Amino acid sequence: MPHPQHLPREPMNAIALVNGTVITLNRNTPDGQALLIENGLVQCVGTTEQVLERKRPETSVVDLDRRVVLPGLIDAHTHVEFCALSRDWLDVRAVPRTETLARLRDELREGYAGTDRWLVAQGTFGQDLPVRAELDELSRDTPIIVRESMHRLTANTAALERAGMVRGFTAPVGTLVEIGEDGAPSGWVEEGYHLFPVPAPEPDRLRTMLRNELRDSFARHGVTCIYELPATAEGVRAYQRLNAAGDLPTRLSLTLTVAPGLSPILSSPEQLADIGLISGFGGGNLWLGGFKVFLDGDDTSAFDSAHLTKSPGNWSTNTRQYAEIVHLLTVAHRAGIQVWIHAIGDLAQHLALDAIEEAGRVAGPGDRRTRLEHAANLWIDDALVRRLRELEVIPVPTAGFIHADPGDGAYAYRTLIESGFRPPGNSDTGGTQPFATNPWFGVAAMLDRTNRHGVVVAADEAVDTHTALRTYTEFAAEAGFREAHIGALGVGMHGDCAVYANDPRELSPAELRALEADLTVVGGRVVWQREDQS
Repeated sequence: MPHPQHLPREPMNAIALVNGTVITLNRNTPDGQALLIENGLVQCVGTTEQVLERKRPETSVVDLDRRVVLPGLIDAHTHVEFCALSRDWLDVRAVPRTETLARLRDELREGYAGTDRWLVAQGTFGQDLPVRAELDELSRDTPIIVRESMHRLTANTAALERAGMVRGFTAPVGTLVEIGEDGAPSGWVEEGYHLFPVPAPEPDRLRTMLRNELRDSFARHGVTCIYELPATAEGVRAYQRLNAAGDLPTRLSLTLTVAPGLSPILSSPEQLADIGLISGFGGGNLWLGGFKVFLDGDDTSAFDSAHLTKSPGNWSTNTRQYAEIVHLLTVAHRAGIQVWIHAIGDLAQHLALDAIEEAGRVAGPGDRRTRLEHAANLWIDDALVRRLRELEVIPVPTAGFIHADPGDGAYAYRTLIESGFRPPGNSDTGGTQPFATNPWFGVAAMLDRTNRHGVVVAADEAVDTHTALRTYTEFAAEAGFREAHIGALGVGMHGDCAVYANDPRELSPAELRALEADLTVVGGRVVWQREDQS
């Protein structure tokens, strides 16, 4: 595995890849045998002879030896910072509750007593996690949190007390803190990890963690651009400092969450709009994506009609009224800021679409590319398709969630694409499914549609490999207003590509799930190289 010192601080942005197959995914640039990147941009796709004739003397040459080059892949929604943080947490993913408790007990022997350390463990979707009483038996002094996912966790009394979650506590908007029969928080918290004062890594260490995560979890699979949702303001600063030092292994856009919501960065939409920055502000390696708003939570905290049989206080973690959403969207539209809307439940999605329609009327026409995150994951019908099309909303399902789906989801890629939509490929992972940072895992899920138990989920929504690949290239580029620069290989576009031993479009889903790039190139700079290819 490459180490940081193997990445040059002064980028070598010129490279010629010859004697292979270059797949451009660009209707204006035919596929070829060779690719020339100089000054960070594609200069030529053609024969090996043409590229060698055009290259500068100082341009390095890589003999592909019949290997395949694809455009760099784009992850259009993920949580790199949380992925990086989870590397420091205790791994209890997909183990029985008894094993989780045993691992926590063993970890507590490693110098926690008498310190301010927190013990955070990472589980996965649908896992049977310990309850507060069991965690209290392990320690009454060390705060313990066990995360199922970005959205749901369980905590011991020490952790709850440090977060102020004691008898009489009132959960803030957008967060669900379950209250037990004794009138005190039970330990179950949804949409509220950011409320716990877990110590953050030191800034220098956070930068190293983020750089390593970008390289080892994303670039190694051929990802060259990521649309990131940073978890903290310090994470935003860390990305800027990595960029200034030339240490970003991939391109990044940063989309900031507006409170109330999970791990918010902005207190209001005006906080960003009033300073005059618009989506795209920044450079070619790091830029402002926009902002994200939560309308509900996940699973039991989703604003969904199935929950209306419960008492109103348990319908969802609904964060905003209709008029508030219209106001937020109008502010964003007038300021030139793209909006991502998190809406999982059917009621949340209908609410979002109503607000989008009204904000469009108020602000007037424009190319806004408003995104509806999680649309078509769990359900789809003709009425939803029609409204999405009329309002020019980008639906953003996540194929990787098929892995944990119980078997009744939709993940309606075929329906969306046949209806003219271009849903962007993404992992939407924050440590719960670390393998999902490999975009080929998502591609495989679009093909065979199988969950972790081997159950096929909505088989009629499967697409072919070439179509799935387009979601992580041209569709993802369009979803971030970057189609002129990334998502394909064409003269004048960014020189971002990945080299594979074989054409991924000819591999089986099982082979795709384990696929790594031999070489990943960003702007002509090698950011990942397999050790056996060094």
